[in-house]
Formats: sequence, C-alpha cells, structure tokens
Amino acid sequence: MDYVYFIIGLVVGFIIGKFLPSYFSKKGENLATKEDIGKITSEIEKVKIMFKDQYELSKTERDFYENMTKTIYKFSAKIKKYEFENKSKLATKEIVLANEELKKDFFEFIDNASEFVGKSYVFLKEENYQNLKDALNTKSSFADLTKNLLYAMRKSLHPDTKLKPEENFKEFRY
Repeated sequence: MDYVYFIIGLVVGFIIGKFLPSYFSKKGENLATKEDIGKITSEIEKVKIMFKDQYELSKTERDFYENMTKTIYKFSAKIKKYEFENKSKLATKEIVLANEELKKDFFEFIDNASEFVGKSYVFLKEENYQNLKDALNTKSSFADLTKNLLYAMRKSLHPDTKLKPEENFKEFRY
C-alpha cells in the first residue's frame, strides 16, 4: 500500500512539477496576448475614426470650396463681360451697384459668400476661417477679391503652398 501511495505521490508530484507550471505559464501568455491584441485593436479603431473624421471634414471643406469657386467665377465672368462690353478698365463697386443687372448679381454673390463664410465658421480651423473672412473684405477690385478668395481656399487645403495669387494666378482676359 505504501508503494501505491508512493507511486501516486510521484505521479501527482510530476504533474504539479512539470505539467501545471507550463500549463499556467501558457495560459498567462495567452491572456497577456489577448489583452495586447485588445489594446492594439482599440488603438487601430481610434486611428480609423480620426482619419475618417478628417476625411469627412476635408470632403466637406472641398465641397464648400467647389461651390464657392463656381460662385466666384460666375460673378467674375459677368464683371469681365461688363468691362469688355463697356470698354471700362475696371468695374468698381459703385459702377456695379448703379447697374441693376450687376447689382442683382453682386448681392447674390455677397449672399453666397456670406453663407459660405458662415459655414466655414463652423467647419474650418480658425486660421482658415479668418483667411476667408479677410479675403472677403478686399476693398480693391473684383479681380483682387477673386484672387484673394481663391488663395485663402488654396491655403486652407494646402497650408504649405508657395504659390502667390499675384505671381501664379493669372486671369483669362478677353
């Protein structure tokens, strides 16, 4: 009987000495790996959400700019046509406001631009919003207003731009 207890003791000792430590060690490794994978997955999801949010904002900003660019060019084309037809060097704000058709187009342009800047206030970074607002307050010619607005939009999308509107953006002339 003592031999039986001795053999059982040896088997139990062998199991406890060899099998259980490696079993618990492997279980611990698996648990640690599972926790690490959970943390990594969580970080990946955060990055995905961040990039998705940035993409959506960029898409929204680009849509704003596309609509505003159309508005700018529509109004600029009417001004250029007026200047060409009237052999005027420069259609000033006073001239535009004195002409009923141009006046209507001017106020439509200003309404669209104001709406655009209002939306920009909500969606754009402060610096980009301020650049657009400053561009809209251009007091010189409509050509300068166009250049300044387009440059502010470009600067918003490409902050490191080296292009300057006076040097790189030339309007088409009649």
